[in-house]
Amino acid sequence: MGSVKDLVVDNSVYGRLYVPPSMTDFGRGVWEVKGTFSVKDLKKEIPETNIKYKPEGLTMQTAAFFEYLADTEPWINTCYLGVVDNKGKITDLRSLLDKGETTNHIAMRLAHTPDSPNMSWTGNLKKYREVMQLGQLQCGVADVESIFRKGFPLGSSLFKKIFSAVGMDKEYETLATYDEVVKGLNNVRAKVKERGLSYYPSLEILLKNSHLGVIIPNPGFVLKDIIYDSTTKFEPGGDRVILKKEERILSGLSNNGYDLWVNFIFPKSAERQISFAKSRKLLNMDGKEEIVSFRGMPWITDFALTVDENRTMIIIEKDEIELAIPSNKEIQRALFTKAGVDIAINEAKKKARENEGNSDNWRFYFGNIAKDMKIDIRRVAEESCELMSYATAEVTNRILESRVFDIPPLESWVGGFLPFASKIKYQ
Repeated sequence: MGSVKDLVVDNSVYGRLYVPPSMTDFGRGVWEVKGTFSVKDLKKEIPETNIKYKPEGLTMQTAAFFEYLADTEPWINTCYLGVVDNKGKITDLRSLLDKGETTNHIAMRLAHTPDSPNMSWTGNLKKYREVMQLGQLQCGVADVESIFRKGFPLGSSLFKKIFSAVGMDKEYETLATYDEVVKGLNNVRAKVKERGLSYYPSLEILLKNSHLGVIIPNPGFVLKDIIYDSTTKFEPGGDRVILKKEERILSGLSNNGYDLWVNFIFPKSAERQISFAKSRKLLNMDGKEEIVSFRGMPWITDFALTVDENRTMIIIEKDEIELAIPSNKEIQRALFTKAGVDIAINEAKKKARENEGNSDNWRFYFGNIAKDMKIDIRRVAEESCELMSYATAEVTNRILESRVFDIPPLESWVGGFLPFASKIKYQ
């Protein structure tokens, strides 16, 4: 469905604030946030649908965190400039809310990317990386996404990897709810108990690298410490996990800038995201941040602490059990899995390989396969959007500590989430 936000460069009150970046200095621009979504890499196979409250929700969620970060850690530089009111004025979030307004427009400092128009590297990632590394470009978004993880909710890739490590990939494709996944994990544990963990070396390594020791967790397991890793950002084939040596090169940062980022800024920002969420009865299980290398030093860019960038989960208590309710697109992924979409995608990829020698064109086959399986993509998309709209509004209200969005009481709609809720367990 494309990006969730567009840079405004027209002649509107928002577009007139646009100033392009230079090779050495930030520009300025206003982003218009949208209510679109994408799951399972389906792209245009998903009918055009929008999530109510999402445009304003994402805008004000990230604004609230950046303003909190500026108050608590003023030494951390970010590209956030403020929210934009309906007259095109950049202001702080509290002033906007005091006027009774909400907004889906946010002002940020701008830096170059591989797709910056009319530049020597335009559309050429290799060239872009070179000018960053050589210091010819002093204001560019790094080809790095820094990721933090504090636990493993339902939908975490950890569980897919656990099933894969013991040869149970096919079984995992059919699992959507918490109870289904736990039942499957019990089968995994039985296999491991029978043969021993060392019989599955990839599982043993996975658990060790995930700070789990020999524990195979259920969804909702919260780690004592935060795990950090990195992926690329701009590669056409999708994010690729990278190690420290490559991260250092792709960051475009100076030695001092890189040390500041990995050892001080990113850990502190991650800690602040987690504690900020917790203070508002939200469980922040993981998230990511991106950086601009500005004259060799790190500036946080893009959004942070939103239901798109993080697994920000709503904490509720039911029958004296603490539950984490998904508020990001995990609820949508779960509903699509429940409808059989994962199975249809794998069949489409199989068909593409049979006919074309590779699976690149799998979406061409997906529509007919989904139709044969009686999967109503539009119905699933609309149902998931309705649930996401309530969750997004609830998270926003909690983050802003104000009932900005007047939605029905949580008790009246949370039932749709309960099958996909994770039972919280602390390490």
